[in-house]
Amino acid sequence: MAVDYTGDNIIDDVATFIEGLDLGQCYQTQVNRVAMPEGKFCMLTLKSLKRLSTTTKSNGDTGDNTTAKMSYTEVRQVDVQVDIYGDNSNDRAAELETVFASSYGYDTINSINEKLAPLYSSTPINMPMINAEDQYQDRYMLTLTLQAHITVILSQDYFDKVDLSIKQVS
Repeated sequence: MAVDYTGDNIIDDVATFIEGLDLGQCYQTQVNRVAMPEGKFCMLTLKSLKRLSTTTKSNGDTGDNTTAKMSYTEVRQVDVQVDIYGDNSNDRAAELETVFASSYGYDTINSINEKLAPLYSSTPINMPMINAEDQYQDRYMLTLTLQAHITVILSQDYFDKVDLSIKQVS
């Protein structure tokens, strides 16, 4: 089994978009196991993958059972939480919200990966935090909502030969 577009791929594509706007280096939360950087940066958290469509099936019969595949595709709503840290985090959050919902945002994200499209953004909110040095750190948070087309690919079982025999049952 293989998934053609994973949660990590989605985070990477959103990070590419944000970094292209010069809003700070992006990092994935919860799995990076490194200390927080200094300066301006963004932390990305995959919050949810809500199903928006029924699953559609496609057969990929190649005539060879070692290469034949079947695919199940669905559309999902993806919520990515973006925490923006550092100087002018409020302005950078407002910039992200504005550009994400624009035609520029759609065209840019779709050029990064055609399986992903922006839908809408939440309003940025101030979420100050106290860091390990007991200092307040500027942080603004917003949620970007996108549409992703995800396909699961499986081996396709079939047969192309039959050995049929008849037996008398008493």
